[in-house]
Amino acid sequence: MDGTGLSDDRLLSRAELAELAGVMRPAVTNWQRRYEDYPEPVRTGETELFSLRAVLRWLDSRRIPSRARASDEPTGFTYADRMRRNLVASDDARQGAATPSGEAAGSGPLSDEEERARQLAQLLGPMADAVRGGASMTDYLALLLSLVFLQVSGSPRSVSLPRMVRSRSRAATAALLQEIGEAADEALRLRGVPPGMRTAIVRLEPREYGDVVEVIRLTDGLGIDEFRQLVDQFGSRAALPSGEFFTPRAVVRLMRDAAIGDEDSARRVYDPYARAGEMLDGVAERLGGVVPLTLRGESPQRGTLRLAGMNLALHGIPVELEAGTVAPWNERAWPKGQRADLILTNPPFNAHGAVPKPREGIDWPYGPPPPGSPAFAWLQHVLVSLKDEGRAGVVMPVSAGTSTDVREREIRSRLVEDGAVECIVALPPQLFSAQVSVCLWFLRSSAAVREEILFVDARDLGDKAARGPRVLSDEHVGAVTKTVQAWRRGTGFRLGRQSAGHLAVAAPLEAVRAAGYSLSPADYVDRWMSTASPADAATEAAATERVLAAARRRTKAVDGAVDALSYGPLPSATVLSYDGLPHDWRRVPLGELVDIMAGPSYTRLPAEVRSAAGDLRVVMPKHLREGRIDDRDMEKVSVDVARALARFRLSPGDILCVRSGAQMPPALVENAQDGWLFSTNLLRLRALETDGEPLVLPGYLLAYLSLPETVHWLKEYARGTAVPSLSAATLALLPVPLPPLAHQRRISAALDAVDAQITAHRELIQAATHHRSTLAAHLLTGVLVPE
Repeated sequence: MDGTGLSDDRLLSRAELAELAGVMRPAVTNWQRRYEDYPEPVRTGETELFSLRAVLRWLDSRRIPSRARASDEPTGFTYADRMRRNLVASDDARQGAATPSGEAAGSGPLSDEEERARQLAQLLGPMADAVRGGASMTDYLALLLSLVFLQVSGSPRSVSLPRMVRSRSRAATAALLQEIGEAADEALRLRGVPPGMRTAIVRLEPREYGDVVEVIRLTDGLGIDEFRQLVDQFGSRAALPSGEFFTPRAVVRLMRDAAIGDEDSARRVYDPYARAGEMLDGVAERLGGVVPLTLRGESPQRGTLRLAGMNLALHGIPVELEAGTVAPWNERAWPKGQRADLILTNPPFNAHGAVPKPREGIDWPYGPPPPGSPAFAWLQHVLVSLKDEGRAGVVMPVSAGTSTDVREREIRSRLVEDGAVECIVALPPQLFSAQVSVCLWFLRSSAAVREEILFVDARDLGDKAARGPRVLSDEHVGAVTKTVQAWRRGTGFRLGRQSAGHLAVAAPLEAVRAAGYSLSPADYVDRWMSTASPADAATEAAATERVLAAARRRTKAVDGAVDALSYGPLPSATVLSYDGLPHDWRRVPLGELVDIMAGPSYTRLPAEVRSAAGDLRVVMPKHLREGRIDDRDMEKVSVDVARALARFRLSPGDILCVRSGAQMPPALVENAQDGWLFSTNLLRLRALETDGEPLVLPGYLLAYLSLPETVHWLKEYARGTAVPSLSAATLALLPVPLPPLAHQRRISAALDAVDAQITAHRELIQAATHHRSTLAAHLLTGVLVPE
């Protein structure tokens, strides 16, 4: 520990070091470039971070020059002295152990949830590279999972793990890793789970003993929720085969809540392909402590089965985990006892070895699947594993519901006629790490045949992040499950569009037969486009007609404004300059009219600090569209990151141009984008002023920069490098024809009127298109009748 009481080996960026040392950021870069003994950085992705302890040690011999010392800094005061003083004075949450209560500067104490999120961010950020060395990220995640598992499960050996640095030798570091691995494996063996964590953990190559101790300290207080997040991280980073991707938590909740509903009769729960135990974990989360549960799972993958065992052991519920196969129907007879009340599973669709084989002496209950179709073998395995009146939810490929294969269609027909299929839910694409579209099949083992099947089309739900898979929100999950439960209870269900926007149709078996036993929701919700009552249909059509009428009125108003504009040729007697401009115009280099600033470097705004869940939006080249900023699919950064990048905040009237990459017309920053950040690959133009007046109006300049001739100029000057790049210095040379300010205002007003006309006509087209599709949906199903 240093004199601050903070963790003595935090990793800080150049900007953070500069702030603590009271110097400009370039000074830190110069120290690194000029002095060979300056501490080496630690790379985290594209970001370079520096050990606080190492930098303090290096700065201990760097005295602050007299001209740079503050009035209260004595002769001989070093930059390290200044940093230590600033660290003590700073009441910042990043001080780690110096702020046990998790206080953040100016924000009060962190909540327990915020503190755990901070710990997890540190573990998955700077500490990951510090500890794993040349090992894989999954080996490091094995360490984190083991530590959280040991602590949450109350293992006595967890208490003996060090929380303070006692040694720094390499041998002690290796011994500590081995101790953690052996403790985790012992805890797994005692719970009947095959061990194997030690093998992964000992492959790690920490920089030093203290790094492992810091990881142990940071895992203190983490619980089941954080364990689940680490399991999800393992699934996304482990490069698992396509059949082994873990099931997203939102999908698990949807399947669980739709299958269980308000009932608590599920006692014995089974997952024949348990992966990391997500399904069983979801049921334990919902019913654990409410009803006496027995959980049973199988998996052919020992690595993920180990994760499942750790995951489920944290609930304190009896769990039976077995090393299964990708084709359990080929290995043993159909289960005769121990059948389940509830089965939830996400079986592999294309796993090697899952091809169904002929079964001697035992018939497939709904017909033998074709050799290349394990999906229908899994469905039958699930159904014969259910108790009478038991329910199941199974993830199935979309093709399983629409296949024209004779044998598959025959199996579907038997499932339907037997009443085994209750509901089919079409999920949005890209929910899983593999790019596959799936449906959820909800099955029932019952002697009673329900005379209809519920089809739910949820393909348009979910939020798509800039990177990564699509995510179902809690609202979307709740809306779909409520639809299924309302239909099952026979109360509160209505056909057509549901809350949150998904579609639902309860199709009678007669309609399913007529559709060739298709079990694709699209074949029903698309076919029955309008399921509203005549009164509702008339109300909906009237509403779209009102929107259309309002769009017509706006269009008429802007058309009148444009019609009122008048233009005339420049009088022939007007004196022109040598380059053809009117005498009161000038041709001025752009750099004399605006301040041009390039976006922050990639190291200051790396990908890892941007996400869909941040606080402040970041504008990128792809958001420049038709002279405006399109705010769809934008990434955000936290308030802390934005504070460090205050120089790169936008103001209304700024203009953004592409700095590197394909050139496109620039965009104007409007009031709604005030305070947003702009990214590395953009240039910001801000009008200079004289006597309180801008030298050039933003609207006028945007119009000039958007001219095809100007865009061509920008493209030509950006072609000089392998990746097209336009520097601020080059852009400053662009000659701009500049009329007097009053003339600029008249030009801007005229062009703004035409822009408003274009926008209004686009809105009119959209309103007319929506009105037409509404009418078509109701007219073509006979709900509305032309008069």
